[in-house]
Amino acid sequence: MATASRTAIQTNAIGFWRLVPWISRLVMFPPVIIFTLIMLRYFTNPAHAISGTILTTPGAFTDTRVIGAWMLTLLILLITFLLSRDRLWLGHLQLVVFMSTTLVARIFGLLHDGTTLAMGNQRVITIVEIVFLILNSIGLVLQTAWLKNKPFSGSNR
Repeated sequence: MATASRTAIQTNAIGFWRLVPWISRLVMFPPVIIFTLIMLRYFTNPAHAISGTILTTPGAFTDTRVIGAWMLTLLILLITFLLSRDRLWLGHLQLVVFMSTTLVARIFGLLHDGTTLAMGNQRVITIVEIVFLILNSIGLVLQTAWLKNKPFSGSNR
């Protein structure tokens, strides 16, 4: 009978490390709500989906709904990762990549389009994106550490 040595994380599963999957889910839940709201807005009301724009052709409405389809795809992936304890890190990775590329596009727009943080809700949106990026980066690090050190349970949850 072989026994494996256990790390401090494995033997102290009743402490902080036991909560890591639930903390991850808590951090990922607000983006699920936001993705759902964005997806619904782009699908159900494409004419008002993007503030300050006027859609004048049927193709413009269809193209706007396609953005809703992209959000639905991201939402389905995020929910799939959220429901699996062993794939929570993928949800964090998806959100880190998404928030990073979104912030890069926003900064590019601020530098090249004449948009400022004082316009409309740009400041609030930018702050929320930065907070989600930071929280999900921390979640990704925690999930990676948790997965490396969790005891093998044989389950595929």
